[in-house]
Order: sequence, then C-alpha cells, then structure tokens
Amino acid sequence: MEQRSIQAEAQERIFVGIPAAPGIAIGPAYLFNKREVVVEARRISEAEVAAELERFEQAVQRAERDLDKISSVAREKLGEESASVFEAQRLMLRDASVYDRIRDYIQTHRCNADYAVAHVLDEHIRRLEASNNAYLRERVADLIDVKERLIRHLRREKLLSAVDPEHIIVAENLTAADVVLFSRRGILGCATDHGGPTSHVSIMARALGVPAVVSLHGLSDSVQTGDLIILDGIQGRVVVNPRPETLALYRTRQERYRRLLQDQQHLIPLPAETLDGHCFVLRANLELIEELDLLKKFGAEGIGLFRTEVLFLMRGPLNVSEDYQLHVYRQIVERVKPNPTTFRLLDLGGDKMLPIAHREHNPFLGWRGLRVLLDRPELLLPQLRALLRASAYGPIRILVPMVTALDEYRRFQEVLEDVKAELRARGEPFDEAVPVGIMVEVPSVALMADLFAEEVDFFSIGTNDLTQYTLAVDRGNDLVAPLYEALHPAVLRLVKHTIDAGHRHGIPVSLCGELAGDPQATPILAGMGLDEFSAAPPYLPEVKRVIRAMQFREAQELAEQALQCRTASEVTALVNAWLQEHGCGLLQYMQADEPTAGNGRAEASSLQES
Repeated sequence: MEQRSIQAEAQERIFVGIPAAPGIAIGPAYLFNKREVVVEARRISEAEVAAELERFEQAVQRAERDLDKISSVAREKLGEESASVFEAQRLMLRDASVYDRIRDYIQTHRCNADYAVAHVLDEHIRRLEASNNAYLRERVADLIDVKERLIRHLRREKLLSAVDPEHIIVAENLTAADVVLFSRRGILGCATDHGGPTSHVSIMARALGVPAVVSLHGLSDSVQTGDLIILDGIQGRVVVNPRPETLALYRTRQERYRRLLQDQQHLIPLPAETLDGHCFVLRANLELIEELDLLKKFGAEGIGLFRTEVLFLMRGPLNVSEDYQLHVYRQIVERVKPNPTTFRLLDLGGDKMLPIAHREHNPFLGWRGLRVLLDRPELLLPQLRALLRASAYGPIRILVPMVTALDEYRRFQEVLEDVKAELRARGEPFDEAVPVGIMVEVPSVALMADLFAEEVDFFSIGTNDLTQYTLAVDRGNDLVAPLYEALHPAVLRLVKHTIDAGHRHGIPVSLCGELAGDPQATPILAGMGLDEFSAAPPYLPEVKRVIRAMQFREAQELAEQALQCRTASEVTALVNAWLQEHGCGLLQYMQADEPTAGNGRAEASSLQES
C-alpha cells in the first residue's frame, strides 16, 4: 500500500494505513528507534578463531535465554500458539543455514563473530525482502530481531530501552517480541511504518488487545517523542499533532466507543431477535485459539469462520502435522460445543502466502484457495483427516475457500470421500454427516448459486472478495481504494441472489465478510433474509442491538429499497436515515463524523480480507 499523508494545517497530519488491532488511543508518542547496528569486519589470527567461536556460542546461549523468557511471557498472557512465534525464532539460532554458516564464515574468513552474524543474516534478509511473497517479506522482522539480538549479546549491550507507560509506540518496524514486552509496560497502542495484517506484530497486538495500525510509511520520520497523536485502530488512521477540533472529535469518539463496549454488556445474553420475533444467528470469525474466550464475552453462538491458515502462517507448513492440527482443532471443538465450529480449509493466495507459493504478477486472480489445495494434496489431505477426526469430539462444519466452478468443487468432494474411506479403514471415529459448505466470493458462484445449492450443505458469503471482484477494485491499491463500496447495489444484488438460491434448496446462508460486522449493513442483510452473521466478536453486540431495535418486515422493506438504488451513496443515505429513525445511528462508532483535513476529507483505508 502506498502511503499518503494529508496536510491539514501547519501542524496536523493524518496518515492512513492498515488497521491491525481495534481500539482508539490518544496520547504522547514514543519514537522507538532501534539504533542501527553498525558492524565492521576485523581480522583475527588463527589462534583467536577458537575464542571467537566460543564468544559466538555464548551469545547464542544468551539469546536463547532471552527468547525463552519472552516465550514464557507470551504463553502466560496469550497461550501456547502465540508462544510458538518466539520458539520459532529460538530455533533459527541453531538452524544449520544460520548457526553452521556463521561458524564456517568465522573460520574461513578469520573474522570477528559480529561481522559473520551480520553478513550471513543480511544475505537471508535481502532474499526475503526481494521476494514477491507477502508471507516471506513479513518474516523479515523475525530475522532482523534474531540478528540484532545476537550482535547486541556479542557486544553485551542492553536489547530494549525503557519505554514510558501511557505512550503510543511509533516505529519503523517492531517485532512480535517488542509488542509482548511493551504490553507489560502499559503502552496505549502501536503504529508502524511497515507490516501487514498477517504479520506477527499484528497478530500479537490483536491477541493482547493493544490498538495498532501498520503500513504507515513515513510516519516515524514525521513524529518526535512527546508529540500528541491519535491512533484509530478501527479505521487505520494516525493523526499527528491534532487540531483542537480534531482532538475533541476523537475524544468524543473514544468515549462513545468506550460507552458502546460498556452498554453492550446487557445485550450479551439476549437473543438476536427482531421486535416481531424473527431470529438470526450471530457467530464469530476467529483465527487464534487464544480468542476462544471472546465467544462468551461477546455472545457468539459458535464460530462461523475459523481461519486455519493462520496456524500455518505462524508455524510454517513443515511444523503443522496432521496430529498437531488434530490437537488444535480438538481443543477448539470441545470448548465451543454444543455450538458448531466452522473451519475454513487452508485459504492461501492473494495476500496470504506460504513459501511454497509461485511468483505471480496478479496473485488475486491466480493460484488461490481451492486451486492451491487441489494442486497440493500434501496440504489438503492431512487437514481433512485432522478435521474429520476432530468431528468425533463435537460439531464442526467444513468450509471450502475460493470456489470458482462446479467441477472444481466436485473434485474436492471426491477427495473428501477418499479421506473418509481411509479413516473408516483405519477405524478412526468421525461424524459421517459433517456439513460441507463453500465460500461465495466470486461472481461466477453467486450467479450459479442455484446449481451449487444442490450439492453443498451451506453457503458462506465472503463479501470482501466478492466486492473486490464485482467492482474490479484492488482493496490494497490506494489509487482505487475509495471505489471499494461493499454497499454497492451490484454487490447487494449478488448477495440477495445467493440467499434466495440457498433458501429455495433448504440450506442456510451466512455472511462472514467485514460487512457482517457493520451495523450500517445489518438491517439490509437481515431484510434480505440472511440466516447467520459471522464477524469479529467485538462487533456482534452492535449487530444485535440493531436487530433488536427493528421489525423484520421493516427490514424487508428497506432491503427492497436498497436493491433498487443505483449507487452506493444512495444506499448509504437510505440506511443512515433508517438507522437514525430507529434510534441506532448515533450509537455506532462507524457513523461518527470523519476528521477533516483542511477543505478535504481524510480517505478511509480499505477493509481487510476476511
């Protein structure tokens, strides 16, 4: 994403990035500027080589102790899965491509260990930075952390300077370890120049409840420690040196958001039921096992989307065996039952890549979702076996990602039947009637929903990609991001077409895109007849509030009017008036006035892929 900063007046600047963890923070900035490690080569004699190798070994051992401590903190605060991030860094220290190469370099070139560490790891870092693979680029931060940790231990330097509490961290980049340690010191939030939604920093920030915005290129060059800043982790903005009116607006917004979270508590145990008795199901989108406590906290009726690819992105595909997957899936199923857990199969491609990925000029129109799984049985088969085995411990649903054609889905069904036959032969218990559904996220599937509905058990509409493909808008491209309009009538018509097709064939239809958690869309989706809303847990209470404030017939009338609109702005005006009339509009954070920048308006960042 290219960065844009908008000059409002002499002082105020608004930076637009990617929202990584929700929340609003207002406070002084702390510019965390890791001093660049400068290393010079120093020749050593043959007699000094053994001592230099020992110095390197001692630094490795100290780095291992460091990471053990950080891993322990992460395990205590977040659980086993998050601790694995730091255990992976610890394993890097002894990896042959790192440890052995550094030792060889010291011996062959007779140089100091500092230089050998920098030389070997910089080679790795350059290769990753040059990669077209988003996953590999986001792993650069881990390798940099390992390099700097080793060099500072070789020099016996302190690794992390003290950070004052009640500050917002601004940095060019952070590591997951930084976020864990900062969270213990009471920071308000994190803002970084680089990073993506699948980076370990983003994942850790969400799990720790630390508001964060990433991909704010140039922010760290525009901020000094002590500058007052506003961090909006919901819309992905940072305001530097805000004007009094901007500050007042965001303090109001922050207080409104706080009150919303507080007021939502009475809604949690109540059903998502309209005033005239029409019920909807509210489920959660999750990606970490540590998030399971959020189900009860926000009143979710099970999991409508569990993103299994995060398990692979965090550990690497070689470290995710069938038995390990079963261990994770079983924990989830047993904690969620009697409600169901919907596991989306490994969804790779686009902006979610593993090192196995091919180099593509246009990954969003390339090797994605089910295409990857059918081409890579070494990924698909163990996951299917693990999921079916987990079904013996509680209700699950299997969700197939990025389906584009009926024959493609039929190939998958053949694979699934083969796996079931294999498990029967092994005597493994599993639920023979596990429901299997598909993601409806490309227009071809939405338009042929009648035919798909004859062969699947449920639909889950992914409006993030459906909007992108319908409107030909790359959500990560700043030049066209304002054209990404999830309430565009063309998108709404495809959603309605899919819901109607599902109902004609007696299958439930859910929606798991960002739109499901947007209260502005709730009455339209409800009026269309959507059965299930699946969203990030914190957004569910507001969706429920809107549902409980309306009559179903009123929502149906609104949906009919929305489908007749010609533009997204017409739909937005229509639903805003409706929400205001029903006393819902003022209660929603996303309905607040946007901060202005001079005579212009700051442009919102694009929504992130579900």
